[in-house]
Amino acid sequence: MALLDPYAGPWTERHAAHMLRRVTFGFQPTRLSEAVSAGIAATVDSLLATLPASAKPKHPTTGESFLDAPFAPMENALYTQYVKAWWAEQLLTTTPNIREKMVLFWMSHFTVEFQAVQNYVFCYQYLEYMRANALGDFKSMTRWVTLSPAMLRYLNGNTNTAGNPNENYARELQELFANGKGPEIEVGNYTTYTESDVKAAARVLTGWREQRLTGVVSFQPRQHDTADKQFSAAYGNRVIRGRNTPTAGNEELDELLDMIFTQEATERHVVRKLYRWFVDATIDADVERDVIAPLGRLLRQSNWSVMPVMRTLLRSQHFNDQAFHGSQISSPADFMFGTLRSLPSIAAPAAEPQRTQFYIGLQANMNNLQMSLGDPPSVAGYEAYHQQPDYDRLWMNTATLPLRNATTDVLVLGQRSRPGMFDTIAYVRSIPNASDPYALIDAINTNLFAVPFPDDIRTTLLGDVLQGGTAPIYEWTQEWETFVASPNNQQLRTRMKAKLDNLFVYLFRMAEYHIV
Repeated sequence: MALLDPYAGPWTERHAAHMLRRVTFGFQPTRLSEAVSAGIAATVDSLLATLPASAKPKHPTTGESFLDAPFAPMENALYTQYVKAWWAEQLLTTTPNIREKMVLFWMSHFTVEFQAVQNYVFCYQYLEYMRANALGDFKSMTRWVTLSPAMLRYLNGNTNTAGNPNENYARELQELFANGKGPEIEVGNYTTYTESDVKAAARVLTGWREQRLTGVVSFQPRQHDTADKQFSAAYGNRVIRGRNTPTAGNEELDELLDMIFTQEATERHVVRKLYRWFVDATIDADVERDVIAPLGRLLRQSNWSVMPVMRTLLRSQHFNDQAFHGSQISSPADFMFGTLRSLPSIAAPAAEPQRTQFYIGLQANMNNLQMSLGDPPSVAGYEAYHQQPDYDRLWMNTATLPLRNATTDVLVLGQRSRPGMFDTIAYVRSIPNASDPYALIDAINTNLFAVPFPDDIRTTLLGDVLQGGTAPIYEWTQEWETFVASPNNQQLRTRMKAKLDNLFVYLFRMAEYHIV
């Protein structure tokens, strides 16, 4: 059976949960039930549906969008923080859909670092473009990125001049953004491009400037290299003819991108990155032949639209293979926003500026977990998606694991006299047949964990954790029913909360909680 054939197996809660975990950030039980009832085709269609644009970030005090006013250099650090907080809000509150995962993907693929760009307007425009074009035309996106004020500033395209070409963007365009490194044929030279191609591409891209305050991008013919640009055998020894006209910049850029996008390597490079983001880090010969290659051809045949590629992948036998359930370590975004979105009692404060401070805290926690929004560690993006051989295992280390545990501990138990945001009693009350201890633990497992608990783990969780090792498991039924009959009895509530808080603290600290 071909790996990309439409999935024809059972569409269970486990399969639907896998889809929702990989494509969105967390889900609530009602969303899981809806997905199971709808079936795989309708579920994928809903996840790929176009969402309306989000309202612009606003100043937490004035309620006005600071993006509509002239750029304020002295407020850059503060307003950049507000943009990041706004992004965190979209990750937490947007209708369950692939858009937020795709935006994070593109911001790691076409990397800019906000702290290097030093302009909150440019950074917001860049982020918003990725949101509006999350499943759009990869080639058009590459062209837009090339001339975006954020990228011109980040990779020094705005200092690229005839006689003194800057090679930064020309290199990353080929190495990271478009065709990628093929096998190395000699030091610095690859089957997809060579050092001479980097130099030639840099000359093609000379003359572009962004206005420092307004972000208006213009081509300056006097700063453009008007000589012919010779490319290597990797590009069929192509020559891009130099021009000395007001339209030279656009014409030569289009020829450069047409040349790069002629390579089969380009379609495969971006598909591999999508595969590692949504499916698995391992790409063996079978996956390369039966998944990457045909999806790459589909991308080209679809005029570089990512939508058909993602629809085919998500509906495939391969993506829905049970072997991939729990095969990835959750990213900080999966962990943080997946947890918050899966617990219905958690919500940001309604009033400003407390609401903005809540989201500033979330993006600060993302920084600590080594997935800084808008500031990946390098131009190559987040290491977990490209750094061999560890890939997603890089998310877990001696610094991040204690922070993850501390995060969920605070959600449950609170801190500094403030109660936890997660109401464990309300959560359990929403579970049908919660008086049956095994039905309770199985429902929690399905909703919050990517893989089933073995029988011995179920017994440990119920006997040693929930019941504290001091009462038989079966006594849970009477305890819960007694509490439900008298929910306002403070003594019963206190005891029940202690039991359930202890259970969820333990569950969130389990290794199995950190896989998707």
